[in-house]
Amino acid sequence: MQLDVAVDLLTKANMSLTSYRDTGFAAAQATAKDMCEEINVEAVLKEKRMRSTKKHFAYEAPDEPIADAMKRLETTFFNVVVDTTIESLKDRFETLGEVRARFGVLLNFKKLDGVELCNQCDKLCSTLSTGDGGDIDGKELALEITNLPSLPTCEMTALELLAFIHKKNLNELYPNLSIALRIACTLPVTVASAERSFSKLKLIKTYLRSCMGQDRLTGLAIISINHEIGKQLSYDDIIDDFASKKARKQKF
Repeated sequence: MQLDVAVDLLTKANMSLTSYRDTGFAAAQATAKDMCEEINVEAVLKEKRMRSTKKHFAYEAPDEPIADAMKRLETTFFNVVVDTTIESLKDRFETLGEVRARFGVLLNFKKLDGVELCNQCDKLCSTLSTGDGGDIDGKELALEITNLPSLPTCEMTALELLAFIHKKNLNELYPNLSIALRIACTLPVTVASAERSFSKLKLIKTYLRSCMGQDRLTGLAIISINHEIGKQLSYDDIIDDFASKKARKQKF
């Protein structure tokens, strides 16, 4: 799942829930009325038995008006559930919105002027920097975005833009943009992928392989995760290549 696509879907879900809060109760009430018309005979008999039981009591509470009962159900139950869902959605994915805003310059650069484009590129550069080093240069990124060729469509996701750059072999001409897009496309949206990685790690690095180095572990993990591509490789050629490099006898 791409970060920008996930944030857009969450925004639409929030808008849909907000709209459902205003009209959902009336729709649910109409659905309930339709279901009530299909009451079976057993439910009718049960209601008659309950009514006959009530006759033995000396006092019966007055019936609550239907309009007041439905209003109380709407305010004390329906609205509470929907509001809780909306607030939980906002709180849980608030960080995703902040990260999306940091990488927003890669998607909405056509709507920005020169000054705002440079400012957002500098913010993204500071986000991707640690200490004295950084993955990209903000000024060069702004220059690369300004000199981008015409794109196939006006609205493109980060993955589509990255695929376009690779297809046109523009990685060397736009190195900072390519790096920023690769980072944006590999950011995890949920922790499910990280949990699957740990599960795969337990299968690869068992107690019999406790002394395995990091490079070997990384290579085995890549092969295991991309197993469909790994099945297409010729392991005999890889073994021969590996053996030739590790051979003590050298051909002069």
